[in-house]
Amino acid sequence: MFELIPNLVMAVGRNNPKGVTILGSCFLLKEEGLFATASHVTENNDNNLVIIISKEDKLSNYQDTTDTNVQMLKAEISKIDPIHDTAILKADVEANSNLKVSSLDNMKVGDQISIFGYPHADHGRMVLTKQDSKIGAKILLDNNGVKTKHAVINLQTRPGQSGSPVIHSSTKKVVGILVGAYVPNTGGGLIVGGLNPQSLHPTTHIVSTEYLKEML
Repeated sequence: MFELIPNLVMAVGRNNPKGVTILGSCFLLKEEGLFATASHVTENNDNNLVIIISKEDKLSNYQDTTDTNVQMLKAEISKIDPIHDTAILKADVEANSNLKVSSLDNMKVGDQISIFGYPHADHGRMVLTKQDSKIGAKILLDNNGVKTKHAVINLQTRPGQSGSPVIHSSTKKVVGILVGAYVPNTGGGLIVGGLNPQSLHPTTHIVSTEYLKEML
């Protein structure tokens, strides 16, 4: 199943006069023409928003980093939930997915998961990458008075991976969407190479895809 993942996981970008700026990752849903991502990837704005189609159809193929040509689909925000950091994008394409969307509820600490996304997309490098990790903790986070189900995974990630599907290795179901590293809310701070140094630690947050299911 994972060998064909390039047909399901793609990059989200924004078209501009100088080309395309890659914003993050997304994945195709079982509903035709719908893609899921993290809401912060879109910045809640679908102006010139595009989905960049993967060039390879198999994960084990060589991905040519010298080929900068891209094929794009115009996308718009169908539904968005900033509280849970989830969004559904709509593109005019007759395609759907066999990925089943589940939740974090039945996951246990120590369960193996796989993440598929574009870890260096924020620097314009579009390489679909598989990473494996484990659930390190299940937590509730507060957002404007709403408790949200998250999990901490034992992996350092990059901004371009936001919106990546997190798949339970055993059931092959999507249990979470990658939303990013924990950064203490201390105010101010220094940005180095586009990164907050406080995000450089070996854990990342994912949000339960049950909130995505509620949007469908």
